[in-house]
Parts: sequence; C-alpha cells; structure tokens
Amino acid sequence: MRPPRDGQRELKRTFQAQFKQLEARIASAESLQEIIRMINAQVPLDKLLHRAVQLAAHRQGAGACVLHQFDMKNEVVVQVASFGMEGIFQDKLTRPFSQLTISGGGGYLEALERHIPIYQNYPPYPERVVEIKNDPHIPDAIKAERIALRTRYAASFAVPIYLQNVLYGGMVFYYREPQQFREDQIQLGLAFGEQISVALQNAYLVKEMEQRQRVAEGFRDIVRKINSTESLQEVLNFIVEKTEDILECQCAALYTCEGRDIQLQALRGTFPVDVSTVVTHYGEGVIGRAIAEKRQFIITDVSDIKLAPSASEIDETHPIYLDPIHQQLDACITSRFKAVMALPLISQDHSYGALAFYYTEPHRFDQYELDLTEVFASQAVLAIENAMLRKQAAQVAAHAERDRLARDLHDSVSQSLFSANLIAQSLQKLWKTMPEKALDELANLQKLTRGAQSEMRALLFELRPQALETADLQDLTGHVISAFSGKTLIPVESSVEITGPIPLQVKLVVYRIIQEALNNIAKHAKARKVWLNLRGNAHCLSLHIQDDGVGFALQHLKKPGLGLSIMDERAKLVGGYLVISSEPGKGSRITFTWTEEDHGASDSGHDCG
Repeated sequence: MRPPRDGQRELKRTFQAQFKQLEARIASAESLQEIIRMINAQVPLDKLLHRAVQLAAHRQGAGACVLHQFDMKNEVVVQVASFGMEGIFQDKLTRPFSQLTISGGGGYLEALERHIPIYQNYPPYPERVVEIKNDPHIPDAIKAERIALRTRYAASFAVPIYLQNVLYGGMVFYYREPQQFREDQIQLGLAFGEQISVALQNAYLVKEMEQRQRVAEGFRDIVRKINSTESLQEVLNFIVEKTEDILECQCAALYTCEGRDIQLQALRGTFPVDVSTVVTHYGEGVIGRAIAEKRQFIITDVSDIKLAPSASEIDETHPIYLDPIHQQLDACITSRFKAVMALPLISQDHSYGALAFYYTEPHRFDQYELDLTEVFASQAVLAIENAMLRKQAAQVAAHAERDRLARDLHDSVSQSLFSANLIAQSLQKLWKTMPEKALDELANLQKLTRGAQSEMRALLFELRPQALETADLQDLTGHVISAFSGKTLIPVESSVEITGPIPLQVKLVVYRIIQEALNNIAKHAKARKVWLNLRGNAHCLSLHIQDDGVGFALQHLKKPGLGLSIMDERAKLVGGYLVISSEPGKGSRITFTWTEEDHGASDSGHDCG
C-alpha cells in the first residue's frame, strides 16, 4: 500500500531540510578549515582576520560581522576587523570604554567578561532609531553611527574571544531581519570565535618570540657598545636609540644632573621645541621628581595632570611643579606627548640623571615594560660608570707616566749634565798640566752633552706621542743610540737601512725594543761595545742587537728587571718574533723579525736579512 501523497511530501521536505542542514554544516566546516589553513600558512594576521569575519558572516547568514578588541590597559575598544559595515563604522575605529557604556554597550562588555554569548532583536523600525535619536546621553558622533546601524540591521549576536583565559574581545554578527537564534547558530558562532582565538594566540606567540629576540639582541648590542672604545656620548646616544626602538615610544631621552641642575644629554626622536640647552632643576617636573625621589615617575595621561602652584604644594592631584620659565616649555611638550615615564639612573644611592620615555597617546605601562626600562637604566648607569673608571684610569696612567718621565730625567739627563759639569770644571786645570788628557775629556764632554740632548729628544717624544708616530724610524734609532752612548760612553757600531714606510705599530714596537735592549745593556751587561743592525721596508723588518758584556744564563730570561718578557709581548702584538741568545761571559744577542702576513720576504723579493 502506497503512503498517502501528503506523507510523501512531508518526508521529501524533511529530507530536503536535513540535506540543506548537512550542506550548511559542510560549508561551515570548510570555512573553519580555510581559517585553519591560513593559520598554518602564517598568513598575515590582519589579512587572516578580515577573511575570517567575512567567512563567519556568510556561514551565519549575517549581513555584517565585526571583531572587537578590548584594550584593558588603555581602556579602549578597537575595531580590529569588519565585514558589511561600509558607511557605518570606520576601519580600525577606536572608542574609550566610557563611550561604549554611554552608547549602551556596557552590557555587551559585561556579558562577554562572563563568557556568555549575547543576542538580541532590536525594536521594530523606525522605533529603534527614534529611541537612539531621543537619548540625550549619547554623543552626536556615536549617535549617527548607531542610527545607521539600527537602520540597516534588526538583530545582533555576539560571542566572546578569549586568549589563555583572558578576555581579548568579542565577535558580533548583525542581521537584517529578526532572528530565532537557534542553538546550532550559536554553536557555530562560538566555533568561529575559537578559530579566531587560535589565530590570535598563534600570532601573539610569534610576535612575542620576535620581540624577545629583538630585546635580547638590543641588550647584547648595548653591552658591546659599552665595552667598546667609543665615547660616552656615542654610547648614551646608542642606548636611547635602542630604548625608543624596543619600547616603541615616540621619543626617548637621557638626562644628566650636576648638583641641582638637570640637562638633556641624549635624545632619540623629536621634541616640539629645542630643549638641548634648557636646564631644569632637582625636584621640578617629571624628570626632577624621579631624580629627587629616586623612583619611577609615570604619567599615563597628561590631560589628567594639574601643575602645583609652588614646590611646597605638590600633592596627588597636583604632582608636578615647574617654575614660570619652564611652564611654557612644558606646554609645548605636552601639546605633542600625552604620556611620559621617567626613572632615575642610580648606583649606590647616587643619582647620575634619568631616562625618560614619551608617547603621543595616553599609555598604561605593563610590568614587562617597567622591567625593560629598569634594565635600560642599569645599562646607562654602567656606561656612565665605565666612562668614569676609564677617565680615572687615564689620570692614574698619566700620573704614572709623569713619574716615570721624572725618574728618567733624573736618571739620565740630570746625571749626564752633572757629569758634564764636573768634566767642565776640571778641564781648565787639566789643560794647563795635561793637554792631551784634556782633549780626551773634552771629547767625553761632547759625547755627554750630545747624549743628554738625545735623551731630552726621547723624553719629548714620550711627552708628545704624535711626534713619535710621525718621526722616521732611522732618526729615532739614531736618537736612542746617541743617548745610550752619551750616558754610558759605550760605543755602538750601527747599520740602519730603511727603504720604505714601516707600518706605524711595527715602528713603535722596534723603537721600544731598541730602547729596552740598550737600557738592559747599560744596567746589566758591563759591555765594552755594542753592535746594532736594522733593515726594513713596508713588508719586512729585521733587528739585531749584540753586546760583548758578561752575558747571562737563559733560565734567567724571566728574571724581574730585565724587561725581556715585555719585549717579547711587544713583538707578538704585531705578529713578530723575538729571539734572545746568551751565555755567561759571552755577551748577548737579541733578534727581532717581522714579515707582513701577505708578503713572505723570500717570495716578494724584499731582503730584510
């Protein structure tokens, strides 16, 4: 028996409805799969979110879909992505929470914070528009948007978006007709919300990883700069450059204080006025208070701040005092910057100044940012103290060098002049009784005075390093030999042949080795004669110094006072080789050789033997 015709029609309608539902579920699944594919392909977040809200609107049968972010730190709601809102909302629209509450969105935020999807059908048109037009609490700009929204759409449905149990925002679907809001419709909206949550979480993890890598590289670069030989000003400029980049502020500045005066030292970004020569004072303004109170001082929104009438009237509602001279300057700065944080540069209870960060929009600082600023401040302090230590070390070295030169002057030139004076006093009497002897003493007197003159030249070279660097190696060698012979009266047989420009560092090393070697001979060798042979050009050099003195056992090479290890260290600095040979009773020989790395002496045709 055939089923009734009406039953067949009903069964057909049921099958068609089920098939339509199945198709809708398949289409929804395909849309969710497309979002997953975009996440895995690391499609740029902005592009992904705009495509996701478009897919969600189509699958929900909605005329529009908007993704909001609730910025709890700055208390604003941001329209991150939208579809179907042309002519109603601007893209990337931002509204303070206060305006959201006034315009009737307070319940929306409250419901989403409780993980509750919310849906509503608006009153019939035109009543739903008249209701908004007559509400005196809604600002005109927002009123125009909501009238346009209610004119076009009759119902809405919103689902919360959470990232790791923290409310990110919400996704709102708008419908042109009133809705029944079925359970499957709500569940599908939640599913789209979860996929968007995954996309956001993935993007934030990538961004956080990149940010931490950028921070680590920034700190590493700062440490390198601190340990370099660059000036303190260059290092401080680099630190504020990195802080501006990593903290994403619009301006970063470093101030130093001397006594009660505070002045700008380094700046990255642009102030609306030139403050490079402006001096503020201890306790005044944001910078002055941070330094005086040795703590972070933060203003999240300058529009909320009122200046204190005097320094003694600073309180919670009037936290800043500026003298009349600086109030106009402050007005220029706050016309551009809406938030500022300053923190002192402190070491062992001493303040060197402050770091300050300026933002063109109100800004609430999270703990991560506060921690970063502390690290930047500590690195600035390290740079300042490093520079102070280097300056102190240079002063100590300068004092030590002056003391050494004074000793050299006393040990060499003064003694030579004293000996010359004694010879000169005896010459007159000696000339009358022993003319031949007097001539010998006169020759010695000439040697002593020439030696003293050469030693004075050598000391002048020490006092004027630039003169030492520009002098010819052959002339330098002649001065050292003349000073040695004049002081010791030991003859030096020398052969010096320089046929090309010697690299500066090699020249200085050879000069020091000759000085040290002849000084050792004068002090320890008891020699009667010295031989010196020096040959060199731009590619190779050889130095041989030999004496006929008492010599020494090679195990005494590192004996304190000989200075032989210092000569060896100098040779190694330029890639040269130093060889010392000696036996007791047979004198000693020092050989230094140097060859340019890319030019072997035998291969290049340069003879430095």
